Amino acid sequence: MKQIEVRNLDFSYDENTHAVKNVSFSIEKGSYTTIIGHNGSGKSTIAKLMIGLLEKNSGEVLIDGMPLTLESLQAIRSKVGIVFQNPDNQFIGSTVRDDIAFGLENHCVDPDKMDEIIMEFAKKVNMVEFLDSEPTKLSGGQKQRVAIAGVLAMAPEIMIFDESTSMLDPQGKNEINEVIRELHAKTKMTLVSITHDIEEVTKSDYVIVMNNGQIVMSGKPEEIMLREKELMKSNLDLPFSLKMMKELEKNKIRLSKSVTIEGLVDELCQLNSTK
Repeated sequence: MKQIEVRNLDFSYDENTHAVKNVSFSIEKGSYTTIIGHNGSGKSTIAKLMIGLLEKNSGEVLIDGMPLTLESLQAIRSKVGIVFQNPDNQFIGSTVRDDIAFGLENHCVDPDKMDEIIMEFAKKVNMVEFLDSEPTKLSGGQKQRVAIAGVLAMAPEIMIFDESTSMLDPQGKNEINEVIRELHAKTKMTLVSITHDIEEVTKSDYVIVMNNGQIVMSGKPEEIMLREKELMKSNLDLPFSLKMMKELEKNKIRLSKSVTIEGLVDELCQLNSTK
């Protein structure tokens, strides 16, 4: 079932910046889709158009078959949560607990049920021990966990992560990517991650590659990752696992086309055990 449909979407910031050019795609309910591209490719603009933060020039966005219009904007936003690049821009409360509670209060959740909901989603992102901490004093990865908990608490059907790891160090990036993968595995919620991280792409169900405001490739990660020349034309790199595989092949060690580092390590271990 198609939960998100984008049809012939077009958007310009001004007469010199045509950011999205006649873009069309659909996203299946329950899938984990990554939209990847270099800076300025139009991918973050797509995210903002999908939730009505920007007004399209032409085309359509449909969520569960409902066209995004001024009249349907609130109904659609109740279905879609978004986590932005900089979590500091999303913090409202003076503590983690207050921040998660803010969205619940806006949704008129019964105050008697609020503590239970806050605890539930703090547990999901491993932030229970920080509930009484000030959000701005947390590490980058912890801040993003709080932002994710705040969005999850409002029970969206779709979550969009807009470059949610781009400001993090490698440890923080790994933490948040793991939260995203666990979230999808446990809830089967529809996830859309806007990213330039090629390693994250390998863990998703479906990939959309953007360049200069247009979709240049789409398909399963294992299909996209093998199109090396096209990735390079889009100013994207190969994931580390495929680079390693190429080096192994130079030494006549051939493995299957696993696109994840975990898959590559498993194959190497199996190969070693048979020797």
